[in-house]
Amino acid sequence: MDNVLADFDSEFGKRWKERHPEQSDFDLSQRKYFELEDNFPDEEKEEAIALMSEEGFFLSFPPVQDAIESCKEMVREGLDVRICSAPLPFQWESCVKEKYLWVRRYLGEDFLQRLMIVRDKTLVKGTVLIDDKPQVQGMVKHPEWKHVVFTQPYNLHRQGVIRMNRWSEWRQVLIPLLLQ
Repeated sequence: MDNVLADFDSEFGKRWKERHPEQSDFDLSQRKYFELEDNFPDEEKEEAIALMSEEGFFLSFPPVQDAIESCKEMVREGLDVRICSAPLPFQWESCVKEKYLWVRRYLGEDFLQRLMIVRDKTLVKGTVLIDDKPQVQGMVKHPEWKHVVFTQPYNLHRQGVIRMNRWSEWRQVLIPLLLQ
């Protein structure tokens, strides 16, 4: 959900710059590591985690471009769309609640039944998992779904994977996988 449907990085960047106007060149568009706090020097990691832990943080994310309309189109066209999201391990209390509120706000009440909050996505059944994590690992070594990497700067090092660069590509990327 984060950085696939909901623009986590833009909200984090906005809040970080408000706290650190001296870092006017702060930019997450080239971040190297999936775990956001790993992109910071040791002396700033705790502050980054604290920012992500603030009440209201997850609810404040704007949607990723074309994500909302694309999800609704997929459902209208008969696809069984599920939103699979992992809560932050250090801040799950309001994170989980806010993910539900975010889905209701942007996708509507009907989509709440499609939201699955899980720490281990390999346990989820499905055909395709669209995720920004470079490699989704967990208890199941070979999940039944195909991982479609939603392109972000921190996953560009992954070669030879199925990618979706933007939501406007969903038909070209997903339909062939669903027909296999």
